[in-house]
Amino acid sequence: MAREKERFRTGWASCISSFDCANLKNLDYPFWGSERPDYCGHPKFELDCDGEYAEITIKSESYRVLEVNYSDYSLRVVRTDFWDDVCLTYFRNNSIDLPFFNYSLDSRNLTLYYDCLSSPFSDPYITPTQFNCSKNSTKIVDYFLLAGGGYGTSEIEQTGACRSTVIVPILGSQARILDEDSSVENMKTAIHKGFKFAWEANNTLCSACRNSGGQCGYNISSSEFTCYCKDGPVPSECKSSKYQCSSNSYQYMQGTDTQ
Repeated sequence: MAREKERFRTGWASCISSFDCANLKNLDYPFWGSERPDYCGHPKFELDCDGEYAEITIKSESYRVLEVNYSDYSLRVVRTDFWDDVCLTYFRNNSIDLPFFNYSLDSRNLTLYYDCLSSPFSDPYITPTQFNCSKNSTKIVDYFLLAGGGYGTSEIEQTGACRSTVIVPILGSQARILDEDSSVENMKTAIHKGFKFAWEANNTLCSACRNSGGQCGYNISSSEFTCYCKDGPVPSECKSSKYQCSSNSYQYMQGTDTQ
């Protein structure tokens, strides 16, 4: 009850200021973390701000957030376990949290094949690039292949040549570079640059709230979007025209890393 009273009394004032989180500056709803109250953000968008880069956890997978773009509601991320090395300890694919996150349309899948005794494809026209994660001189090698050549990945199930397969989304711009030169260095750069998630956190309601002079937030008790007005929270937007203001300051912001 005390928490609800605090949210009702201070919601607008608490959420009006943007906040910084590690490499990211001037963040706002739906993100929260560090000193920013949880009711100023959405539960799915908590950030860990303790390291050099902001991190977000989606479906138990940790991602470093390289960039946030409010103009198209997207964030560019890279899996934390891929940050330093493409040679993984645990092999797993991404699991996205619909409807809050979805892959950007401008992305392509890069498939990594680990611990292979031979090429994962029996078709001689499919030629994945070889790389090496082996810590000793064995005959076990690794491969990668960029999707989009008119084939799928079912061939690996037929041959059983590799122990593990991991599919990694990459930016379309990096995929085009790999199309021209599928070197190991370009593959590592493409993964390091990350990929984009589009987010949905009551985006339309938040825009209406901001345009009416309110601050976007979330009611943890009712699990619903909340618009904080100067005279208290409302479900969608502030009614008094005296609160209306421009929302230009929310159009675009990004982190320190560039594509």
